[in-house]
Amino acid sequence: MPVQERELFEEAGWQYLGSVSDVYYLFYTADPYAGELYSDQVSRGISLEPIRKRIAACRRRRWAGYAILAALLVWAMFFYSSEYDIQPDRAARLPLQLLILFRPNALLLAACMIGIWVQSVQDSRLLHRTYQALIQGLAPPPSKGPRKAILCQKAAFLVLLALLVVSNAAQVWSRWARIPLENVPGRYVSLQSLEQQTVLPWEELPDQPSLDGKAENYAQLDFSLLAPGWYTVTQKGYSPQSGSQLNYCSPDTENGEARYTPSLDATCFDLLLPALARPVAQAQMDLYRLVNLKWTYEQDAWPGLDFVIHATEPDGVWQMLAIGKGSCVAVFRYAGQEDLKARLPLLAQTL
Repeated sequence: MPVQERELFEEAGWQYLGSVSDVYYLFYTADPYAGELYSDQVSRGISLEPIRKRIAACRRRRWAGYAILAALLVWAMFFYSSEYDIQPDRAARLPLQLLILFRPNALLLAACMIGIWVQSVQDSRLLHRTYQALIQGLAPPPSKGPRKAILCQKAAFLVLLALLVVSNAAQVWSRWARIPLENVPGRYVSLQSLEQQTVLPWEELPDQPSLDGKAENYAQLDFSLLAPGWYTVTQKGYSPQSGSQLNYCSPDTENGEARYTPSLDATCFDLLLPALARPVAQAQMDLYRLVNLKWTYEQDAWPGLDFVIHATEPDGVWQMLAIGKGSCVAVFRYAGQEDLKARLPLLAQTL
C-alpha cells in the first residue's frame, strides 16, 4: 500500500494494524464517528485494483512455471540421453511412463491440482464481477450465502489431500521396501532353478562376512491402475567354490581365485489392457539395458506365447528376455553362463 494512502486513512481516524501477504491491509479504529474509508461504490472498486494486479501477476508466474516444467519434461523424455549410451532411444520408455501416470498418487495429485485450479478460477471470476460492478457505480453481485456445495468441495479436497499423503507414503515404502522372496505375490523363477550348477545366496556361504542386513535376494512391489499386478524380483547367487574374485561367466577352475556369481532380475506385469503388453515389455527391456553395451534384439515365436524378444551383447555375459501372453508380461535380465532362450519352458511358467 502506498504511504500516502495509508496516511490518508490515519488522518481519517483509522490505525494501520498490518497486512496479509501484502494483499489485504488491516485497519482498525476506536472512534465510532470515524468516517467510512470507501463511501461510494467506485472507490470501493478502485480499492480492489491492487488485488486484481497481484492475482494477474501470480497467474502469469504460474503459467510460466507450468511452461518451464512442461519443457523440462519434454526435454527429459525426448532429447536427454546419457553420454555413455551407445544406443539411445528417447521414446522407448513412454509405455512405462504411461503406467507411472496412472499410479494412484499421480492421479490424486492431478485431482488436487484440478481442484485448486477450479477454486482459483471461481475466485478470480467473482473478483472480476465484483470489480466491474463497483467501478461502474453498481452494487456488487449479491452473495449466495453459505452453501452445502462449498462445504462439500472443501471436504472433498481435504479427503483427496489425505489420500495423496497416504498414497505417497505407500509409494515410497514400495520403492524402498525389500520383500522376502517367499512373500512374492506372484510366480517367479528362482536363480538356482535356472542354473545347472549349485549357487547359493551370500548368507548361506560358509565363513563369509555378513552383508549387514542388505538382502541381495528380494522383491519389490509397484502398482498402477493400468498394471494392477506389478512386481520386480532381484536375485544374486554365488558358487560354493572358494575365491575372492567375482566372475559372471564361469568358474575359474585353474587357479581357484574366481567365484561364479550369476544374477537374475525379473519384472512381471499383469496389465489391464492386453494391447500394452508388447510396448511395456520393450520399455522395460530398455530400462534394464546397460547403456554402455551394444545390444542385439531378436524376436522369436514360442507355442503358447504372444511374443518372445531376446537381447544379447557381444561379450556374452548379459542377456535380456521379454515374454508375453495376453495381458501378462515378464522381462528378465540375466548375467551368467546359461542361455535364456534354451530355458524358455522354465521362464514361461511366470505367466
